[in-house]
Amino acid sequence: MNRLLLFLLPALCAAQVKPGRFQGRDAWTLDTPRLRITILQSGGHVGEITLRDPDAVNPLWIQKRPTIDTDQYDPAKHETFYGGGAGARLMSGLVGHNVCFPFWGNPSPAEGRAGMTFHGETGIVRWKQLAAGADSLTVSADLPESRTRFTRTLRVSGQVAYFQETAENLSAWDRLVGWCEHVTLGPPFLEKGVTLTDASLTRGRSNGDAYGRELVWPADLRTVRNVERSGLVDNFLVDPTRPYGFFALVHPRLRLLLGYIFPRSDFPWLNIWEANNPEMLTRGMEFSNTPSHGTMKTLVATPRLFDTPAYEWLDAKGKLTKRFAAFTLRVPENYQGVADVRLLAGKLEIVERNTGRTLTLAFDGL
Repeated sequence: MNRLLLFLLPALCAAQVKPGRFQGRDAWTLDTPRLRITILQSGGHVGEITLRDPDAVNPLWIQKRPTIDTDQYDPAKHETFYGGGAGARLMSGLVGHNVCFPFWGNPSPAEGRAGMTFHGETGIVRWKQLAAGADSLTVSADLPESRTRFTRTLRVSGQVAYFQETAENLSAWDRLVGWCEHVTLGPPFLEKGVTLTDASLTRGRSNGDAYGRELVWPADLRTVRNVERSGLVDNFLVDPTRPYGFFALVHPRLRLLLGYIFPRSDFPWLNIWEANNPEMLTRGMEFSNTPSHGTMKTLVATPRLFDTPAYEWLDAKGKLTKRFAAFTLRVPENYQGVADVRLLAGKLEIVERNTGRTLTLAFDGL
């Protein structure tokens, strides 16, 4: 091999943060030898978590229609195109994995009239870069209406992306908060009747079910149903006997797995959203501190569910910090899904359903 090439090869393979464009919008991309992760500057959405190989597929959802930076949103021009109502501004810029803070779900009628959108402020404001290293990126967003600041540090090692996020209350008032990591999967990774969903979940309910009927995971949610039209939001309790929760989705033909692992003390709930119709196909796997879809009036109405807290307090001038990790890898042919994800010393062990075979990734811990 050419000596100059040998000299340059480590630099060519090194991780780096690059400002650039994603779906025609300003973004930061953390490019590493095994993973490429892109974050939109408007909204802070994680637009891709792509395993770098010849058959690269981004498992996260990208809208069929073009998106815009939400600070360019004009109701007169854009509201109808993006569905109208309190969700239109968020939908104008939404891709992939977005964080919902300081609430998850719909604003109250009064908040909607005052201009608040779905899922709080994090997804509609412009984020700024605070720091960048060879394999890490720190960004933040100031949320003017709730007077909070949200900061995220992303670090990539191997095939794992480590997230640390902090919410800081800039006001002198205690406030209750909902915090949801809204991971949305889409085609081609998400395919009706094909993509498998596994998670460490137990009891659940259909969101807003006034009759109190319980679901038991996986109910009929292990695969996206092969029907023309369906939609749901269901709330599930992360297994309380485990210190960490997980979910993992696998597309057997693509031989691709995407998973997340998180401390159950940070995120005791997982909310599943599905939109399955001719216009869009999505599945949201939303690990959260709340199963309550709404702002403060909704949160205080149900302080606990299944004997588990349904929101948290962010003290005056205080901070909350949460951690989680995403991982992706190729799986063998005819892979049958994930029975368990085990966090061991220095590694993540992924156990296949039915066979007990294990796949292992180096893991630095949470």
